[in-house]
Amino acid sequence: MEGGPLVYVHATNAAGLVQKLSSKAESVSFDVRVNGVGAAGAEALAAALRDAHCKLHTLDISGNGVGAAGAEALAAALRDAHCKLHTLDISGNGISDAGEEALAAAFRDAHCKLHTLDIGANGISVAGAEALAAALRDANCKLHALDIT
Repeated sequence: MEGGPLVYVHATNAAGLVQKLSSKAESVSFDVRVNGVGAAGAEALAAALRDAHCKLHTLDISGNGVGAAGAEALAAALRDAHCKLHTLDISGNGISDAGEEALAAAFRDAHCKLHTLDIGANGISVAGAEALAAALRDANCKLHALDIT
């Protein structure tokens, strides 16, 4: 993943993650894969992404069981004008159709800055694939790379 310096955070404490996201670095990348973040942690991360001071550019939250609720929270953050996230790996999280459709809707929002998304290993259904395909055709969609394997 590209972006600023890569910071590995091996903790499940979402409040600690949120505090690190508000750092004064120019651009921050977080790798919190397989840390048991869950839906509540994803919601805390989403709240941090909406903060004007958050400099998070790259987030790997793969394998954390964020589910549909976590994906929906992150999708809402992507639609926020303050969110600077360009790269998101949310693979292997069981986000279901609801999460896939929420992310697809976010790509259609003019505020969404996401360029790279890994949504693989989530068992994308036909409905989820159709929502993603429609979002990719939208003029507001800025995605350059999408991994659904």
